[in-house]
Amino acid sequence: MPPGATKQTDQWDLNLEHKWTDNRRDEVQRKISLKCSPLTVLLPDSREKSYVFNLMDTPGHPGFSDEVSVALRVCDGILLVVDCIEGVTFYVERTIKEALRQKLKIVVFLNKLDRLVMELKLPPADAYYKLKHTLDDINNVIQKYEALHGGSQPFISPINDNIVFGSTFFGCCFSIKSFAKRYT
Repeated sequence: MPPGATKQTDQWDLNLEHKWTDNRRDEVQRKISLKCSPLTVLLPDSREKSYVFNLMDTPGHPGFSDEVSVALRVCDGILLVVDCIEGVTFYVERTIKEALRQKLKIVVFLNKLDRLVMELKLPPADAYYKLKHTLDDINNVIQKYEALHGGSQPFISPINDNIVFGSTFFGCCFSIKSFAKRYT
């Protein structure tokens, strides 16, 4: 029976939100990733050239950090999703440390921007400082562990084009460049 299927019909319940990489029954029921799931995506660029991306969706819960460690061994780089409200947690720090140990390039996705406005009701200047503080914490962790592993990870910064902002709740993401291009 497919993971999102009902017991009576073995058909997908179209009223539920389905995620491409949550394909086990327990993942669908609990609405979290429990195991690494690979996903291959073919994406074209503006010049009609296509690129193959092999992605590994890993659990975001600290109890499943062994899944992340194993997945990092087959990666060329990582997209590290960080909650902009929670900032750098022990789990985020551990993931950065492991990525640097394996000399992987890191791109950060600062997630849940919507919470800055909707929950915390921060004015723009305060939201900026909250995001800056989170980025500073990430860069401090990188600086702390990079010396141990001899890597060359550039600082996470919009200038280095290695950060993306967004909200998975609203299904949007942007870099500073893409935002400026659309805004102009």
